[in-house]
Amino acid sequence: YDLGLQQQLLNKSLTLGVDSYYEPSRDLIDEGQFGAPIILTPFNYRQGRIAGVEFTGNYAIRSFSAYANLAFQSARGKGIESSQFNFDPDDMAYIADHYIHLDHEERVSASSGVSYQWQQTRFSLDMLFGTGLRTDLALADGSTIPNGDHTPSYTQFNLGVTHTLQISHAGPLTVRLDVINLFDKIYEIRSGSGIGVFASQYGPRRGVFFGLTQDF
Repeated sequence: YDLGLQQQLLNKSLTLGVDSYYEPSRDLIDEGQFGAPIILTPFNYRQGRIAGVEFTGNYAIRSFSAYANLAFQSARGKGIESSQFNFDPDDMAYIADHYIHLDHEERVSASSGVSYQWQQTRFSLDMLFGTGLRTDLALADGSTIPNGDHTPSYTQFNLGVTHTLQISHAGPLTVRLDVINLFDKIYEIRSGSGIGVFASQYGPRRGVFFGLTQDF
């Protein structure tokens, strides 16, 4: 089930939107890494419930534009009914009677950005935010809740500059420079614990990329 709405304001320079969804499912398929090799193995939850809502905004006037997105989601499953040999017996017993968060669920995520066009050069700055993917929750009695916690939240900024050159007897040539993870933020995407998660994974370190695009 999906329901959305968009509204344009300020002479159509501002667009606001909201979209919500809900999906009950049976035999919900998921994938997990159950060993050192990065090979994903499919398995199924007997029941699944997926729901969320996303808010969006876009603004553009003359040489300036900006956007923002904010999303909340919940993705849960209950009862492992395939590839059961890959799971710890205690985890299997808990999931049989409880809904747990899916390993790829990020409860809150957001993105925003601005760009400005100055003559033939465009400058842009983007931001990504997430509350972190799932990890096991350790209880005081020594037991764990599978996927009951999440890794720390993170924020990443990206910078971009493009310049268009007009070449005679040919189409425009666009030169692009991108800096990914501008402030070299070190953050963990996966901790190595949780259902279907075997190894730790991290976000990208700072990277500088150049590109050329020739139109004909």
